[in-house]
Amino acid sequence: MVENYLKCELYDLVKNDSAIFEFIQSGSLDGIWYWDLEQPENEWMSPKFWETLGYNPEEKKHLSSEWQDIIHQEDLKLATENFYKHCENSDYPYDQIVRFEHKDGSTVWIRCRGLAIRDESGKAKRMLGAHTDITDLKKVESNLFRLTREYEKVFNGTQDAMFLMKVLSPNRFRFVRNNLAHQNKTGLQLEDIRDKTPEDLLGEEVGRIVSENYQTCVDKKTSVTYEEELVLPAGKRIWQTTLTPIFEGKTVINIVGSATDITEQKLLERELEKQANYDKLTDLPNRKLFFERLERMIVETERDQKQFALLFVDLDGFKNINDQYGHRAGDDVLITVGKRLTESVRKSDTVARMGGDEFTIILRDTHDRDSIEKVVRKIHQRVKEAMRFGDCVCHVDSSIGIAVYSDDGLDSETLLKNADEMMYKIKHSGKGSYRFFSDVTS
Repeated sequence: MVENYLKCELYDLVKNDSAIFEFIQSGSLDGIWYWDLEQPENEWMSPKFWETLGYNPEEKKHLSSEWQDIIHQEDLKLATENFYKHCENSDYPYDQIVRFEHKDGSTVWIRCRGLAIRDESGKAKRMLGAHTDITDLKKVESNLFRLTREYEKVFNGTQDAMFLMKVLSPNRFRFVRNNLAHQNKTGLQLEDIRDKTPEDLLGEEVGRIVSENYQTCVDKKTSVTYEEELVLPAGKRIWQTTLTPIFEGKTVINIVGSATDITEQKLLERELEKQANYDKLTDLPNRKLFFERLERMIVETERDQKQFALLFVDLDGFKNINDQYGHRAGDDVLITVGKRLTESVRKSDTVARMGGDEFTIILRDTHDRDSIEKVVRKIHQRVKEAMRFGDCVCHVDSSIGIAVYSDDGLDSETLLKNADEMMYKIKHSGKGSYRFFSDVTS
């Protein structure tokens, strides 16, 4: 291979012009040294060598002891070991970072490199070395280490479950890490989540929903908070999660998540909501929830130009069961009737307990009288079926008043009043039947 002519020219300049050598050693390095290994007390150190350490070169002798007295003694031991290894084997590099004491008492970090000059037999006769001052770099490393340590204290010291996501591409994210609180509360250790996507960790369906939340954070470029219910190694829990975007320029490159376990709070809220909206005995919607659904049904039906039916159901013979078998049997009858009513209609319909032995039913999207009567006859028949509780065999019947929106009323109060009126007419005329409000008005 032909040597580059400029390289050859530079080598000739160095050999023939000492000014060139001085420029190289003073401009590109923080000191060079040349050591006589046959007389190891003799070592030449360049002026820059001493200036870097705060000393006047004129005041320093060219003796190896000069620098050995101010090098950190542990580092001197390391440098000596590497020196002998390099002398014995030219393939072993003489390259280490050592600490010198500056004249003002501060520490100077030096990268010290050297090359043994050998005779024809391979024995090391001289040693040429160069110093590079890396003190500023070490300060940066120290500050970075301090900041990292402080970050770790905050990250792992908080009681909130925290995690870090990497944004890969639209709707593609990867877990980077999670803190100790997240590990303890979720049962997911760092090795469980690192480099995993939400889909990897939670399955395609749930993972896709989670990724959509992350993408919302990216798109809005601001924090977002949401609730999610996840099944994790620690169990099924409800979390309130806040996502905060981390930017590089104007691009979101990471997302920090902070999750709070709100399971107990949500269970309490659900229980309070249930108590407020559902009958304690039958678990059916109570009077309050019934009226909310009825009002909503009126709005929807008016909008869609459809119709629905409201049934008012009163049990016949219920008082006799209470008197004969006691209130425990009466409660069992109410529970059973509630289940039978629910089984007789669609999931989209509403069965509610108004109190005592009175129930109401909203049949949505009823097309004509025949479709309503078909359901009512089914309800009537199911209620009449015998109920056995231990040694007790109970029988009840039902009186059902029917009002149809919008023929029999345009508001909830009118509809309920008209259905209730029909139910009472049946009760007073023989019981165990049903009647439409329109039959009376016609």
